[in-house]
Amino acid sequence: MHPAGIVSALVGLLAGAAAGAVLRVLLGRLRRGVVLRPGVLELCSAVLTGAGVALTWPAPTVALVVWAGLLAVALGAVDIVHHRLPDAMTLPAIPITAVLLVLTGWAAPGTGSLLIAALVAAVLTGLFWAVASIAPSAIGRGDVKLVPSLGLLTGYLSVASAVLAITIAFVLGAAVALVGLARRRLTMRSAIPFGPCLLAGTWIVLTVPGFLAVVV
Repeated sequence: MHPAGIVSALVGLLAGAAAGAVLRVLLGRLRRGVVLRPGVLELCSAVLTGAGVALTWPAPTVALVVWAGLLAVALGAVDIVHHRLPDAMTLPAIPITAVLLVLTGWAAPGTGSLLIAALVAAVLTGLFWAVASIAPSAIGRGDVKLVPSLGLLTGYLSVASAVLAITIAFVLGAAVALVGLARRRLTMRSAIPFGPCLLAGTWIVLTVPGFLAVVV
């Protein structure tokens, strides 16, 4: 790795740890958040941010990767502990994500399409809303409110990237369910937190864009 990339990764690691501390305090104060002991979010955020910067620097989409990682840490923590995704985080994430995409497109034209991002987000939100209405035990309302942000992030790259991210999410969800059944921690009627799977799929696609070429 180029020296500048190493320095950037280290900065990302430290910045991620600081962001994790802020997120931990924020989640502890939210009415539907979660209280975690010090160190958990700091470590997770530092790892995801540092790894994201190391793998994508100096690509102009690095800000999107960092944002996806922070969402994964904050929302994943709540969903894993309480099986819910707080509106206080999923709803503000939508305009914040949109602004980041606009800034990225302005700073680096040609890195993606804002129009396709909006269309993908709309389609995915509609599909998830339909599934949640028909089978609420399969997809929660929190997942529906999370999908617009994830659809914007992956759709900005391409439709194929968005499809791959969702596919990875369902594969991860199935793997978690199978492991839980094998260890007798889950039953056929048990619900699993799907938010972390969606967030992981998005982070992987954004951080390793070459993964799409390998799969395809």
